[in-house]
Amino acid sequence: MEKEHRLKLVSLNIELDRHLDKVLPFLQQERADVICLQEVCEKNFATLERGLHLKGFFVPTCVPDVERVVDKRAAGEGRLVVNEELVKKGPEGIALFTGLPVHSTHIDYYHKISEAVPRWSVGQNRVLFSAIVDKGGKNYTVGTTHFTWTPDGKGSPEQERDMKKLLEILARFPGIVFCGDFNAPRGGEMWAKFAEKYADNIPNQYNSSLDPKLHRAGHLDRMVDGLFCTPEYIVSNVRLVEGVSDHKAVVGMIERII
Repeated sequence: MEKEHRLKLVSLNIELDRHLDKVLPFLQQERADVICLQEVCEKNFATLERGLHLKGFFVPTCVPDVERVVDKRAAGEGRLVVNEELVKKGPEGIALFTGLPVHSTHIDYYHKISEAVPRWSVGQNRVLFSAIVDKGGKNYTVGTTHFTWTPDGKGSPEQERDMKKLLEILARFPGIVFCGDFNAPRGGEMWAKFAEKYADNIPNQYNSSLDPKLHRAGHLDRMVDGLFCTPEYIVSNVRLVEGVSDHKAVVGMIERII
C-alpha cells in the first residue's frame, strides 16, 4: 500500500491543442496529485481545469506565430514559417494543476522579454512556476518550466544565459522537485548542469522522451523531459508513457524524507 504522504506527479508537454482528445482522458485516468503541463493554450486552460476537477495555475510565455516545417531526414531540423492564423489562438504557457492544499505559489522569470506576452518569433518569456502543496501533513515544493529551445538539441548562448539564471533561482529553494520540457537532451552540456546539482530521476532504460509516432520528426533519441530533485526527496516508480502527445508523459511518485 502506498504511503499517504507520497505524492504522484505527472509532467507532459501537450503541444498546444493538438492532442487534447488523448491528454485529458490520460490525465483523468492517472489521477495525479500534481500535474505539470507545458505548451498549454490559454483558451484551453479552463477546459482542462474543469475536466480534471483540480485547481489550476497558468503562466503565459508567448503567443505562437510560427510553425516548424520539418524534413524527417534532417533529424528534426527544418524551416520556421510565420503563420498569422496561429496568433488567433492566443497565448500559450505552462500550467500546474492540483487537488491538494496550496500554501503558496511563485513565478520566477529567468528570461523576460517584456511585460506583454511576446510573439514566439520574437522570443519567449522563460519562467519557473512553483507551488508548495500539502500531502499527508508534509509540504512539497514542486516546480515546472519549459526551458529555452534550440533547433538541433545542441547548446546555445541563449541556453547558457538562461541556465545560469535558472540555477540561481533554483538554489534559493531549500528543497524542490522540478520537471518539464528542458529542450536539452540528456548526455549534453545543458542537461549535465542540472544533473551536477540535482538528482536525475529519469530511469536509464529510457533514451528518448519524444513520442515516435506523434512527434513531427518521428523517432529521435532525445531525452529532453526531466524530473529532478534535491536530497529532501526520493522519486520512485518513474515511467514514461507514449501515445499521449508529441512528448511522452513523465509519471512518478515523490516522497519527502527530510
